[in-house]
Amino acid sequence: MRLENISCRGVSRAVAIYIEHAWGVMPAGPVADLVEGLRSCHELDVMLELFEAEASATHKDGSGQGGFRRYAIRLGNTYYPFMKLVVQEYLVSGEFFFSVDTHDNLGVGEENPDYKEWRQLKRRNRELKIAIEAAWELSGIPTHADLQALMEKLAEDEHRGRRQARLLVVDDETHVAFGLKALLSARGHQVELAHDGIEALERLRCEPALDLVLLDNDMPELDGRAVLEELRSLPGLENLPVLMTTASTIELTQLERASGLLRKPYPRQVLLKMIDQLLAGR
Repeated sequence: MRLENISCRGVSRAVAIYIEHAWGVMPAGPVADLVEGLRSCHELDVMLELFEAEASATHKDGSGQGGFRRYAIRLGNTYYPFMKLVVQEYLVSGEFFFSVDTHDNLGVGEENPDYKEWRQLKRRNRELKIAIEAAWELSGIPTHADLQALMEKLAEDEHRGRRQARLLVVDDETHVAFGLKALLSARGHQVELAHDGIEALERLRCEPALDLVLLDNDMPELDGRAVLEELRSLPGLENLPVLMTTASTIELTQLERASGLLRKPYPRQVLLKMIDQLLAGR
């Protein structure tokens, strides 16, 4: 949806649905104050000033340009105070979508005594994210389901009709993954999907060989960094191009063995350019 078509009433409705699922009733304290501040706004520009605003950027290789807008507001949930409601421009210039950022990629390792509880918390957050976004979709609020449909429509216009490379897209955001598959398939690529790190590693151990992996870092259970580390230890995959994507702040030293890095949300033109460059280099 174009930003100018998003109304204050629509944002307030999205917030109300979020609160209903995440808290049950309006929590006291900062979240209630924040929601009340949103409700008092009658202009979208004023409302978005209460959100954290940022522009994405390409962090590795210097390939392409970012600049897509992302607005996030921390509303939390019963178990975890850092979950966010996000309104962001993603893949298609000028088109905005609502999503939930669980914001729970803190790198808690197995050696931590709270590791089991942390994984349970991440699973609860993931289930809550799915429920909120499904409720938004039913209410007509633009979500990644709409992004998938838009990407599939754009793919019809970008069809090139010849097979070029075999790609693996790894992303736990199902609608995003299918939207990317439509776009990349239209450009002639053979595209396979994996929706978590374990599924990705199972595919990477099998034939036929892949030409490139588009790997999301922010996944439950096994994140992209762990997948990348395991991938590089597999025979014959030491130099497989891996383009990482993330919505989180991440140190480049943690991804030295990645071939490229894109910060979400990113324009599809930047993604396509980087994929072309990595395949050409291979």
